[in-house]
Amino acid sequence: MTAQTTSAAAELDPRIEAMIDRAAARAAAEAVQAAFRSLGVDIRDPGAISEYHADQRWTRSAREGSTKIGLSVRTTITGSIVTALLYLIWSAIQSGTPPTP
Repeated sequence: MTAQTTSAAAELDPRIEAMIDRAAARAAAEAVQAAFRSLGVDIRDPGAISEYHADQRWTRSAREGSTKIGLSVRTTITGSIVTALLYLIWSAIQSGTPPTP
């Protein structure tokens, strides 16, 4: 490369970088819009974004509530089984034989 060619390449670099930055920003913006559009959200509409956030909050609370209910059911079933076993043991101690169901 000659000094003149090197100088011309150095002048093009900032312009090329600026073009690349603009193209990347535009591609990213279009990708985000396409992703939200596939979810049914118009990101240009603040109301749609608020509704999307509300839906996400409701989904989270439903999931957390479901987890708590599941834990309560498991605890109740475990408690019932333990109570039945303790009843059988106590009945066996009291009468010498377990009761027949």
